Amino acid sequence: MFTRLGMPLELARTRLQLGGALAHHDPPAATAELRRALKAFEGLGAAREANEAAGMLRELGIAAARSGPKGLTPLSTREREVLALLGEGLSNPEIADRLYISRRTVEHHVARTLDKLGLHSRGEAIAQAVRYSGETITAPCEP
Repeated sequence: MFTRLGMPLELARTRLQLGGALAHHDPPAATAELRRALKAFEGLGAAREANEAAGMLRELGIAAARSGPKGLTPLSTREREVLALLGEGLSNPEIADRLYISRRTVEHHVARTLDKLGLHSRGEAIAQAVRYSGETITAPCEP
């Protein structure tokens, strides 16, 4: 229901509660729900809730290092610009042309962005850009 309504935070909170309820009766199911909740919270930048999910996983004996996206705070201004342009579907050469920088520099910014946000692919970066579009990142205007 929460997925259909576009309420990912509420879905993650429900998974957190379900994981807690299952912890004593079905630890494998609890672990699965808590991992899903942790991943969702990290993707949403909900640090408090992510820490709670990680703590519950640790209580089940599962190592739960926080490693997913932490929001866009750690990105430089240029990295945010590159991320926004990725979200628009631009290729590295197109981003380089738009920002008047080399393609190699774009590759460097993309790699640093993936690393800083705990992402594993360009596709995940695009999804992150779309998630935050209009809120915390903006592409530069054409001159």
